[in-house]
Amino acid sequence: MKKVILLLLTLPLLLPLWGEERVWCLITDGGECVAMGDVLCLAAADDDSTFAVVLTSGVTIGGVRRAHFDIEIPTGVTKPGIVVAKDILHLTNAPAGSNVSIYSIDGRLMKHAKSDEAIDVSTLPDHTYYIIKLGETAFKFRKP
Repeated sequence: MKKVILLLLTLPLLLPLWGEERVWCLITDGGECVAMGDVLCLAAADDDSTFAVVLTSGVTIGGVRRAHFDIEIPTGVTKPGIVVAKDILHLTNAPAGSNVSIYSIDGRLMKHAKSDEAIDVSTLPDHTYYIIKLGETAFKFRKP
């Protein structure tokens, strides 16, 4: 009897998970899971071994080397897009006013700024990987 009562009490908690809609998703080598309906196009250049996933929202997931397709429950979580133009780094899809820290691969703090400002990265060496920490989220980026 106790097992039946326990099952009846937990059933309302499990029902929302049961009905989750699974859709075809593009899954990048960085672990981002994007519903195919949100993918606008894939952009690549002949001189680079990576490509970018451009979403219908205008956000770009750059530096993708590999991706695969699977039926998943999309998370709706997209890492911020990174745009570097003339040694100025801009973050898209980032909460306004968030703290941004740029670290070298060995953990040295290289730059600190706010997410809603242009970040001058001219003093950082080119063709090098960095870790960007945005709030509590961290992701890698390669300066071209």
